[in-house]
Amino acid sequence: MIKNFVIICFTSWLLTACGSSYLRESSNVSNIKKKYDKILVVAHTKDKVARIRAEGLVANELAIRGVKAESSVDVIKTENFSEEMSNEEIETLISQLLDAGFSGVLITNVINREQYKDIVRGGSNLEYHAPQYGRFGQYYSYYPATSWEPDRIETGVDYTVESCLYDITVAQKDNLQWVGRFKLKNPEDIKEAIAQYSKELVDALIDQSINP
Repeated sequence: MIKNFVIICFTSWLLTACGSSYLRESSNVSNIKKKYDKILVVAHTKDKVARIRAEGLVANELAIRGVKAESSVDVIKTENFSEEMSNEEIETLISQLLDAGFSGVLITNVINREQYKDIVRGGSNLEYHAPQYGRFGQYYSYYPATSWEPDRIETGVDYTVESCLYDITVAQKDNLQWVGRFKLKNPEDIKEAIAQYSKELVDALIDQSINP
């Protein structure tokens, strides 16, 4: 009975541990799920290498789930997106994308970057050694060894990432379909973090907003 209980607890913990770790909140703004002919994946970043990697991973995750998608690197010829576009330029871009077969655009921005500091409390650990029960002197003088761990401070960087899905076949005032916000806490390996984010993003989109 105890063994079965332990197995159930471990399985529950494992499933929780393997769940979403970055997605904090999301909303299907349009309240419907849609099928898209093709989705353009855009990552707003000044680092072209990071842009290529992020867009490629998201496009690949969408393709795995049966959704046609392409990275914006070869479609939108710019190194970054620091310049604000006029309404006329936006309309021209939308027209070009529609002509190229796109019906959706998925845009990702890092909207916040902040330092954090966590205090990890220390404590004591008891180390027991088997006493010699048969000899009074050894047992009488036996005590568990105690080791103390001091408090420590952990610092790092939190990245808040927001992704928005737009349907460019409808009027601009109604084209926002889905919004998701993610938090990446001090990612040790940025490549692994982007891969995990990409998977969680597409999982949420397929579940809430996109019909493959």
